[in-house]
Amino acid sequence: MNRITMKDSDTIAAISTPVGEGGIGIVRLSGDTSLKVAERIFTSSKGDSPLDYYTHSIHHGYIKVPGSGEPVDEVLLSVMRAPATYTAEDVVEINCHGGVVPLRRILDLCLSEGARLAEPGEFTKRAYLNGRIDLAQAEAVLDIISSESDAAGKAAVEQLRGGFSRKITEIRSSVIEILSEIELALDFTEEDVLFSSVDKMTRGVEEARKTLIKILETADRGIVLRKGARAVICGRPNVGKSSLMNAFLRHDRVIVTPVAGTTRDVVEESINISGLSVRLSDTAGIVGTSDPIEAEGIRRSKEKLKEADIVMFMVDASRPLSDEDDRIYDIIKDKEVIIVLNKTDLPGEFDVKEVNERFGWHEVIEVSATRGTGLVELEDAAYKTIFKGDVRIPDGPLVTNLRHKKALEKALEIMDKALKVTGSNYSAELLASDLRQVLHHLGQVTGETVEDDILDRIFSRFCIGK
Repeated sequence: MNRITMKDSDTIAAISTPVGEGGIGIVRLSGDTSLKVAERIFTSSKGDSPLDYYTHSIHHGYIKVPGSGEPVDEVLLSVMRAPATYTAEDVVEINCHGGVVPLRRILDLCLSEGARLAEPGEFTKRAYLNGRIDLAQAEAVLDIISSESDAAGKAAVEQLRGGFSRKITEIRSSVIEILSEIELALDFTEEDVLFSSVDKMTRGVEEARKTLIKILETADRGIVLRKGARAVICGRPNVGKSSLMNAFLRHDRVIVTPVAGTTRDVVEESINISGLSVRLSDTAGIVGTSDPIEAEGIRRSKEKLKEADIVMFMVDASRPLSDEDDRIYDIIKDKEVIIVLNKTDLPGEFDVKEVNERFGWHEVIEVSATRGTGLVELEDAAYKTIFKGDVRIPDGPLVTNLRHKKALEKALEIMDKALKVTGSNYSAELLASDLRQVLHHLGQVTGETVEDDILDRIFSRFCIGK
């Protein structure tokens, strides 16, 4: 896809801060007539005009209704002239008092004076289409806004800074150089021109492949950092699942009673483990039942178990292991399992060795959910299990987006195919065709070759005003 310019497009406007009561609210305009719209509704306390303001300057004044001169709010008007702006267009931001009424009235005035309401993510989409950022950086903006942990926020900021995009661009440049030599050779097959040998081209593809593999090795960890992990507490009724959930949350989120089967549905909350966002689910006890409500809760519990990155399988240390424990373990045995031995503050009926012999050699953490003991050890075990023992966060760019991972995997697959073409049955035409496909899939990450429907899906996830 050729990147198009939006310099001649409409001026757009939107509220860029959450609507509600607050100290400050911002209405943002972008487009060629932003300053003209501002000039019609803004009265400077100094008597000057926004049309004359220097770029990146702030001015005090009032928003007034054109014609009647009715004051709407006291504001600060920020002026940023193209191209050094978020969208690479003229941008005006009206900083008013936070609240539904002033924000809505100012936005309505902007719309009545020539702007149109921005679509979701249109400011960031314009930044991409006008060449200020690439598509991976645009997606990083959304990741920063929606990040739920320090780790996710740091990964998104690194992507916004362009480190990940530069790495992909380096690979593309290497492939383009190889492809250009092949195409030159195809154009001048009858000329006395020296071209790179097949061996040299092969080495070039192999080097690009190694770099791509190194980037892809960060994907599983990077995606977990961005999206967080899914952890499920499961076990038979009355083993203390809800007490453990409350202990993690440090408040009584789930009803706890001595009656077995109190939890009849899946209860979910987000917790933070060592800077990682974890979506924790407390499930209904998985047992046979004729109660349709309990049966539905058990069905939902099993669905959550399928989606889980890790399962905290809780057993009651104060009661003998049972056939119910065995049946539950059969459901989860192929997942990443931590065995949580609860109620260790009560007289025990068995030891850790018996648990290992019965359920396999998983990590066993002894806790007392009611007293809060063993939680630190359980959190550490969960963190290590999520990252499969390697808790180091890789330096440099990370693949944090599933869309990026799939595109890069496809590029790697075609690179492998291209290397076979450079073997004994070398064909310049086939190699060129493969390398063009590699460039296409790499370009889907940074946006050079992305389809319009993918763009629409990406930016539709943004809020209006960003």
